[in-house]
Amino acid sequence: MDFEEFLSNFRLGETVLVEYSACSRPELLFYDIVTYSKLPIVVDDLVDSLYEYYVRLKLAGINVGKLENIKVIKTGGSKNVGSVIGKLELGKYIMNVGEYAKVMDKAGKPPFTNLVLGIHKLIFLGSMLENMKLLKMLSDYVGNESRVAFYFLNRDATEKFSPAILALMEEISTSVVLLEGETIIVKKAINEDMLGERIPLLKP
Repeated sequence: MDFEEFLSNFRLGETVLVEYSACSRPELLFYDIVTYSKLPIVVDDLVDSLYEYYVRLKLAGINVGKLENIKVIKTGGSKNVGSVIGKLELGKYIMNVGEYAKVMDKAGKPPFTNLVLGIHKLIFLGSMLENMKLLKMLSDYVGNESRVAFYFLNRDATEKFSPAILALMEEISTSVVLLEGETIIVKKAINEDMLGERIPLLKP
């Protein structure tokens, strides 16, 4: 299975958990999805995670021009990349689904590929109650056919901080993929034919 076939297997309404190891390069997977998605891109930038990806891609000599026009919902942080269509306070992002939906309406006509960067940062900042509300919000969006969502999460850090939250996120998600080095491994999928597949990242 090549990368474009891999991407095409995800259905509208899916929540895909992208777990990456601390020594992998999630910015490359992010860039590949932006490049090959057949749907418009909306990025949830949590605490300047998009800026971190942008800088690492630029340092690697990759053309980051296409990232400068993507639609972005920004939560926390101060460094803007892309076309920011709305900003949310950290607490409100976790608790106020209605406010988030209003900002998403500014993105245009769905469906979208929704890339959520730095979800683990919200987990680290939140209390147990806030994290449970965050999980409830993620669960409520499963099946929402206005998007295919990819949540990028540092697995190494999250597993040390809260194994229970990690396990619940895996349970909620329709699909779970692990980025090890430059290889994507499918751990869970609605399409069972994908289970165990190993897909190499494309080189920009």
